[in-house]
Amino acid sequence: MVTSTIPVHNKYTWEVIKVLGETPYEKAEEILDRAVKGFKTMRSMPSYKRAEILEEVSDRLRVRQEDYARIIAQEAGKPLKYARREAYRASVTMEFSAEESKRIYGEVVPFDAEPRGINRFAYYIREPIGPVAAITPFNDPLNLVAHKLGPAIAAGNSVILKPATLTPLSGLELSNELINAGLPEEALQVVITSGGGKLINKILDDDRIKMVTFTGGVEAADQTIRSHGIKKYAMELGNNSPVIVWEDADIDKAVPLIVDAGFESQGQNCIHAQRILIHEKIYEEAKEKLIEKTSKLIVGNPLSDNTDVGPMITENEAKRVESWVDEAIKEGADLLIGHKRVKNIYYPTILENVNPKSKVAVKEIFGPVMLLYKVHDIDEIINIANSTPYGLQAGIFTNDIKIAKKFIDGLQFGGVLINDTSDFRVDFMPFGGYKLSGLGREGIRFAIEEMTEIKLVIYNFNI
Repeated sequence: MVTSTIPVHNKYTWEVIKVLGETPYEKAEEILDRAVKGFKTMRSMPSYKRAEILEEVSDRLRVRQEDYARIIAQEAGKPLKYARREAYRASVTMEFSAEESKRIYGEVVPFDAEPRGINRFAYYIREPIGPVAAITPFNDPLNLVAHKLGPAIAAGNSVILKPATLTPLSGLELSNELINAGLPEEALQVVITSGGGKLINKILDDDRIKMVTFTGGVEAADQTIRSHGIKKYAMELGNNSPVIVWEDADIDKAVPLIVDAGFESQGQNCIHAQRILIHEKIYEEAKEKLIEKTSKLIVGNPLSDNTDVGPMITENEAKRVESWVDEAIKEGADLLIGHKRVKNIYYPTILENVNPKSKVAVKEIFGPVMLLYKVHDIDEIINIANSTPYGLQAGIFTNDIKIAKKFIDGLQFGGVLINDTSDFRVDFMPFGGYKLSGLGREGIRFAIEEMTEIKLVIYNFNI
């Protein structure tokens, strides 16, 4: 059997870091059989043992934070300062997964709420759902893998992991840590394959896979659900985040947070601050300070401690962003800073006066671009913010609690952050999700609940 190979590149130099063997299609049945065997092992493993494995891996992630950060910086192009943060977050994800593995509780259900239930006693327990297929994207190649593996293992499932083809190394390293910590080998298998090829489609089609957990684009998610039939799905999809700066906001505190949220990880982030809605009374001052702060960002090698913005994941993605901005400018947008591309590096860009029908205004740009809007009142802001098919998170800067409440009530977003940007999150918190953002609920406890099924037990004391 001839195995094809997949080279993994340094996204700044485009040198090959490592060459991986692609998992052959002919291995599909073996992989599925092993996943079923792994599930039988995992469901009988006591929770304290699952917790010990996850705790050990969490500790290893902390000890090896710099190693993981350098892997992420090379394979994803993420600047070291953000790669270190991702490595730390992954350790927290595994730590909380370990803790929650001991708290998978059921509940007593009162059946005497109606006459036929008198003298009947019921409770439910949570059991692992079965073999899980996990598909992860390139932008957080370590922590998003941790968000799949931690809860699945904590719940007692086996996992078939398909990391992003462009960034598989940190996920592979994490998987090895889990096996070395005592996870049975058949409980976690990593499939290396390009795109949505025949192998992963065969795995997802199989009835032995009880759940698919996917983070990525809306189009791929839609195709996955339409193609692979009835099973449980957990989807984390796109966004087009608004950040609102009301007239009473502290501009000097808001601006650094907004610039970080707009250009961190080159904007390749589902809660990236894309649309900045600024009250007309402070618009000019805020605009000048945003431009000034953006102009000071250092663009270059992600392995440098000084770099703020590194390369995008591919040159084609950088070209796509460039073309969207070109189109927006032709449709009337004014360029304030940026719009420069060198291979797969696209410089931080700010636009204003954007046509509301332009791609950059409607779609998730997934690149280092922010749009500025001069706004007049609450209703206008809510209408602009909600004029997108997405609705993951929104940020608001205001010191007026009544104003904040009006925005909370009006915004159709699963998360509303006051005096912060859309880009903040901690890894145990749940995600809400409106419209095309997906189902949300990615917080550790909620993810574990998604990866279990309920068994109801009823005692009849009438007999």
